[in-house]
Amino acid sequence: MEKMVIDGIEKNLSMAKVTLFGVSDRPGVAGEIFGALGQQGISVELLVTSAAEKGRSNISFAVLQDDLEAAKSILDKIKSLIDVRRITTSPGMALISIHGQQLAGVPGVAGRMFHTLASSGVNIDSISSSRTTVTCLIAQDKVEEAIASLQAAFQLSQS
Repeated sequence: MEKMVIDGIEKNLSMAKVTLFGVSDRPGVAGEIFGALGQQGISVELLVTSAAEKGRSNISFAVLQDDLEAAKSILDKIKSLIDVRRITTSPGMALISIHGQQLAGVPGVAGRMFHTLASSGVNIDSISSSRTTVTCLIAQDKVEEAIASLQAAFQLSQS
């Protein structure tokens, strides 16, 4: 059944993760951050937010490795405006996604993806999902193992 649910697997190599810790949780902060990046032509491939403490949140996102230095420079310029406590970066990352039009309507697909990656020794750094896609940020050197294990688990042909 999963073969019909999962249309394919995609990868995006040469990514880097940026995390903003303790960002002021107020209207407009996300617009300031991602507007400043977008104005400089930097696209965000994955975005995850979480509450940190009252009035603060953490924001992690992935950018192309080639855009990391420019992103850091932009964030340094606006860090007082967004009232961020700490900024960290993690180069050497990759995105791997499973996608399918019916993905959200089938229970257990995301769980199978996560178990499959774990059993192959692939640690998931961050997860983002939509109705049609589940995307994981992983170490770049684990991409081939991740793809092979997911192809087997979801009975996809290797191309």
